[in-house]
Amino acid sequence: MKYLKENKICQSCKKDFTIESEDFNFYEKIKVPPPTFCPECRMIRRMIWRNEHSLFRRPNDAPGKSESIISIYHPEQNLKVYDRETWWGDSWDPCSYEMDYDFLKSFFEQFKNLMKNVPQVAFIDSKSINCRFCNVAVEFKNCYMANAGVANEDSVYSNRISKCKFIHDSYTCFTIEFGYEDVSCKESSKLFFSRESEACLDSYFLYDCRNCVNCILCSNLRNKSYCIENIQYTKEEYFKKKQELELHTRKGIKKAGAIFQELWKKAFHKHLKLTNTTNVLGDHVANSRNCQEVFDIEGDAESVKHSHWGVSGLKDSYDLGPGCGDAELMYESASVGVGNNRIFFSACVLSSRDIFYSYLLNNCSDCFGCVGLNKKQYCIFNKQYTKEAYKEMVSRIIEQMKKVPYVDKVGKVYSFGEFFPSDLSPFAYNETVAQDYYPIDKEKAKADGFLWREYNPNLYETTIKGKDLPQTIAEVDNFILNEIIECEVTGKPFRIIEQELSFYRRFNLPLPSLHPDERHRRRLLQRNPMILRKQMCYFGDKEVVTTYLPEEKGGPEKVICTEHYNKEIY
Repeated sequence: MKYLKENKICQSCKKDFTIESEDFNFYEKIKVPPPTFCPECRMIRRMIWRNEHSLFRRPNDAPGKSESIISIYHPEQNLKVYDRETWWGDSWDPCSYEMDYDFLKSFFEQFKNLMKNVPQVAFIDSKSINCRFCNVAVEFKNCYMANAGVANEDSVYSNRISKCKFIHDSYTCFTIEFGYEDVSCKESSKLFFSRESEACLDSYFLYDCRNCVNCILCSNLRNKSYCIENIQYTKEEYFKKKQELELHTRKGIKKAGAIFQELWKKAFHKHLKLTNTTNVLGDHVANSRNCQEVFDIEGDAESVKHSHWGVSGLKDSYDLGPGCGDAELMYESASVGVGNNRIFFSACVLSSRDIFYSYLLNNCSDCFGCVGLNKKQYCIFNKQYTKEAYKEMVSRIIEQMKKVPYVDKVGKVYSFGEFFPSDLSPFAYNETVAQDYYPIDKEKAKADGFLWREYNPNLYETTIKGKDLPQTIAEVDNFILNEIIECEVTGKPFRIIEQELSFYRRFNLPLPSLHPDERHRRRLLQRNPMILRKQMCYFGDKEVVTTYLPEEKGGPEKVICTEHYNKEIY
């Protein structure tokens, strides 16, 4: 059947959006109605179900456990939370919390009660070893507060990294070994304080460089060695100049950072970061085909739309992320990035298929409206059914969801075909990645019907101020592991752990004087918003689509089209 595109008004932000003819074909293929929220509001709605790095001390609700635990769930949230070992163990059965479906009540009202009753796990991870405080992490090893990625080792305070080893304080990086304060870099080693660079070695403060070795404060370089501020030096001259920069000191790093920011503003910027793609519209996407409005996809995506942050292998899917990949025929789901097929309107689902409206499932199939299940099939509200009874019940529930929708406190309507209402999320807006990508204030959150929690500072007494830390790591002894440091910007207390101290000593890096949250916030400021806009190429001969802000709003001066980029850089 041939569909015509249709213009609609988002029931959340009230802005116009368009459903294209190919969108209708996809919805028909997976047998769901078209959305009533625009793509941006759908993305925010999914993000509200993903807390990557907000941590809280709360009671351990596991039987026989009296000590408190650290968790992604706030203690004020009306949930049961178990420590990781208990939750994944055999001492409890999530099916013991089964519920009968009540056709007189809305689906989401009943699902909300199920969420309150079924225990949650303190951190969402899978197949990780010797890791502390790592969330939405798959196959991590020896990591500390590294979140949202796959197959990382010996990494600390990093977010959205995959296949990295010994990487600290970095964001959206792939296949980095020995990296520090990197953003959107890949396939490099011993790369520090760099952005958008690839296949580089033993370098500092690089922007958009490829195959560079022993370079500092450079931009747009290819296949170079011994360069500083894009000036070529001999090997002897380079190491003399490097020593003069004092990159082993806090003041040297601060001075180089200021130079690097000016360098970034004046560098050439390709309008979209697309590598080896065909018919792709988005940013930071590699080796992919026929994808529209996609962002931060590692590679091998095909026929994907309105999705972001994923590893390789996502196909024939719409409205996914954060957290997707290695999956096919998926729609309106978050944190579903490993070995899935046909996951709809769900969050935190791994290695499963044919799942609808579920949360925190692993190795399951044919489940509808379930929470916390592992290796189950044909379940509704955690209750076991036969195959035939399951199919009949699902059909009836879908029709009832259409007739008895859920209406939230600000009047947004949710029936079958819409993702979970935001007021069912176990997180406040400002605890989630929604606040990272679409920051709002408390008043705006309240007006839009989102939960908001004020930050309650820890009552730790600091023993040293960040501004008073030694200038070099050589001046630091092991007693620093006992100090409670006051962030020199936010005043928040933080500590240095042995794993990171060893890293700083190995690479002669000074101690950080900022709280890990403040360091993360500053890295987020280095990425572009996930909004496609039009502006003229710097050379003035054509219009381009880009995610860069205009220069007058803090964007760079020289955003250029692909043709000019290839001419100027390669």
